[in-house]
Amino acid sequence: MQEERLIELLVNLHDGLSRLGPGNAPSTLRALRMCRELPATPDILDVGCGSGSQTLVLASATQGRITATDLFPSFFQTHLEKVARKEGLDERIRTVQADMNDLPFDEESFDLVWSEGAVYIMGFDNGLTKWRPLVRPGGYLVVSEASWFTDNPPDELWKFWTAHYPGMRSVQANHEAAQSLGWTSIGHFHLPVEAWTIDYYGPLRERLPIFRAANANDADAQAVADMTEYEMYLMDTYSEHFGYEFHILRRND
Repeated sequence: MQEERLIELLVNLHDGLSRLGPGNAPSTLRALRMCRELPATPDILDVGCGSGSQTLVLASATQGRITATDLFPSFFQTHLEKVARKEGLDERIRTVQADMNDLPFDEESFDLVWSEGAVYIMGFDNGLTKWRPLVRPGGYLVVSEASWFTDNPPDELWKFWTAHYPGMRSVQANHEAAQSLGWTSIGHFHLPVEAWTIDYYGPLRERLPIFRAANANDADAQAVADMTEYEMYLMDTYSEHFGYEFHILRRND
């Protein structure tokens, strides 16, 4: 299946969901609390915001001005913008269609750059390098990244993730990479399993039969559904071996 076709089907599968990937509000707030020296009204950039669940948490928990970007505007139009208006947060949240590899912002524009479950698209090291100039001296970068939690994961798990994300590394390897790229590690922690199985996979499990029925004669769509269900099985079976790791980093100068 061509990459463009895969992306089209994944966008269709997730369209309208409140979360496009693993995460939950308690984890977002835990990471935010570790950014202890933010200004009273920080300028925040949320890269690869998707439907914006974490954007709304950041807006509710701070008095900051938040710029939320995604390559696919339908994601933030169908959830983030609607909820922000309803909750009176729209004056502090602006949405921008943008490629995370080429963000249209001036250097040192933000006190905090945030990205949950999206940096893998461009690669951990590349993201930490390209986004660093956007952070003001002493500012923060918070990312969650797919990572190995053990040194010898089961073969079934290894084959899946090396096929779908060959750049996936251990938590320690990413920690060391961040330091070598000019960041001070404030801390890191595992995204809890329920942020996958309940907050993300719960609504997605309800969507899958609808997606399958709407694409009954589309072999590519059925393959995407199969892959998604297999990923759910792997998390249910092997959660001690892999997951997302939150990294809270501060710019060195």
